[in-house]
Amino acid sequence: MLPPLDTNSLTLINMNRADLQDALIQQMLDDMDLKTMTQLCYDYLDDGYSKYSDEELTAECEQYYPELLEGVTDD
Repeated sequence: MLPPLDTNSLTLINMNRADLQDALIQQMLDDMDLKTMTQLCYDYLDDGYSKYSDEELTAECEQYYPELLEGVTDD
């Protein structure tokens, strides 16, 4: 007797994981409005910059947006 067919495995047999993952991401992006996509981007950047030290964050600002540091003084 054959084991029951696993539909998850069947999907990956017909489409490799990278293609399935890409299709899922593309569909999710297509379904997002600009406000949702902007929030997702903000959360991603906020999470990344939260891991920076004060020195690393300052260096990032100096490199890309030095105007953000104008008028900022070290206490």
